[in-house]
Amino acid sequence: MTSLIRATVISGARELIDELGGNADELLLAHGIDPRAIDDFDRYVRYADAAAVLGHAALQLDVPDVGLRLGGRQGIGVLGPLGVILRNAETVGDAVSACCRFLGNIAPADTAELIPGSGSRSAVYSYSTILDSPFDRRQMVERSQALAMHVLRIMMGDGFTPRRVTFQHERLAAVDCYENVFGCQVVFGQDRNGIHLAPDDLRCAIDHRDAVAAELAEDYLSRLHPEIALAEHIRDVTRRLMMVGEIGLRQVARAVSIHERTLQRELAAEGTSFEEILDDLRRATAWELAATGMQAAQISRALGYAEQSSFTRACRRWFGHSPRDLLRQRRGQNPGREPARRA
Repeated sequence: MTSLIRATVISGARELIDELGGNADELLLAHGIDPRAIDDFDRYVRYADAAAVLGHAALQLDVPDVGLRLGGRQGIGVLGPLGVILRNAETVGDAVSACCRFLGNIAPADTAELIPGSGSRSAVYSYSTILDSPFDRRQMVERSQALAMHVLRIMMGDGFTPRRVTFQHERLAAVDCYENVFGCQVVFGQDRNGIHLAPDDLRCAIDHRDAVAAELAEDYLSRLHPEIALAEHIRDVTRRLMMVGEIGLRQVARAVSIHERTLQRELAAEGTSFEEILDDLRRATAWELAATGMQAAQISRALGYAEQSSFTRACRRWFGHSPRDLLRQRRGQNPGREPARRA
């Protein structure tokens, strides 16, 4: 199943890309998106296509923070009825909880979680999304967190600043680009994409709320039941487990509470298997890590191989190169898009 999303997820992209010297309509059409659709909440696009527009623009225009810039200029209106709930919740904590509850109803590939703090510890709004391309995923993560920052300031005032912001990926642009958006320390290579809030922030009352509007919007979103392909979900779970060194069918099946044989059977019904998902994920991750300066042995361990010789064989199958040649070719390059798969 192809994950669809409201076209407004990249609302404002036409103006931004044109301002940066690109041809927005040409780029949108190249990814199968009607340029007129992206400002219409009732239109849908493939999530991967919307993300690819941002990734393509970032690479083509040599502006690595396209997603961050777009999220910073998008308004709460791009969230449709979810934005109505956020603007009219009783407290910021209620609003963030509602976002975590209903985000998947308008963006099935997205997941949000509120991790409460205790005492003086930060509460964390955590966000993740399912996308095959690491580079495109980073653009969408940065867009989403910049938009979340904008919404928090609508609720708490323009002077609001979180305790800190974290991203799972490495920094794409200059530090100033992030500090200008978030107004606080931004740390990369962390275990989650998070906006860290003081406990008092969640208790902050939202002024001029309309309780009736919030109730109507919540009723509307409650009636939506989006679906996402099991294979996409398993890929995301596998990617997360790989980050903590737990990779394998048994671990993934346990994480999603499905018996191993049942999981394989349901994946087969979608035309794939756990082994294919894992191999494709390892390939994408190897391509990405090869540009970071990591050694072959480190990449092999990060991919969950027990022996480096297994990584060597896989590398030749994926890219037609030994790990050493791949590292020489990729070192210092932009992570960018993955190469075409070898036959």
